[in-house]
Amino acid sequence: MGQNKPLDENSSQEVRSAVEIALERASHLEEEPIRIETEAGSVTMTFEELKARAAEAAEYLTQLQYKQAEFENYRRRVLKEKEDLMSESIPISDLFDIVDHLDMAVSSSGDADSIRQGVQLIRNQLWALLEKKGVERVPAEGESFDPNHHEAIAAQPHDSFPEGTVVQEFRTGYRLGEKVLRPGKVVVSSGQR
Repeated sequence: MGQNKPLDENSSQEVRSAVEIALERASHLEEEPIRIETEAGSVTMTFEELKARAAEAAEYLTQLQYKQAEFENYRRRVLKEKEDLMSESIPISDLFDIVDHLDMAVSSSGDADSIRQGVQLIRNQLWALLEKKGVERVPAEGESFDPNHHEAIAAQPHDSFPEGTVVQEFRTGYRLGEKVLRPGKVVVSSGQR
């Protein structure tokens, strides 16, 4: 048997045309039973039954084509999501240096200032890695409140900021391109006191 391949518009039209031609040729046999040989054996039916089966087959063909298109769209979407995920991911090996530096900070016997400076260097190293992947902070304080980028945790009157402006950031928000990874938690001005 031949290799199965997706039905394209031309082959679909060919199947429909062949069925229509066969029905036209058999139309004079409306009252007589028609014997049809198949791989599974022979079948006897009237012309009306044959027309009904042909209509049913055409409907199945249409449904199959829709399912093929849906599956192809699903496959493309999954591949795109996988590519996006891979481009956003940070290789584990890039984190080893950061873990090593954290281990050194934990085992350090230095004073609080030197440990703080070491942790600051580790934080900068981690942030540089995130920036390399395109991660950036969501602007907050002084910006107009945007529910797509900010999560309001409170509203308060404020003389310096107009209504709907972020007056304080409690937790930094992050985004990758236009995709918000985490919204910033903010306090929004409710207008003047």
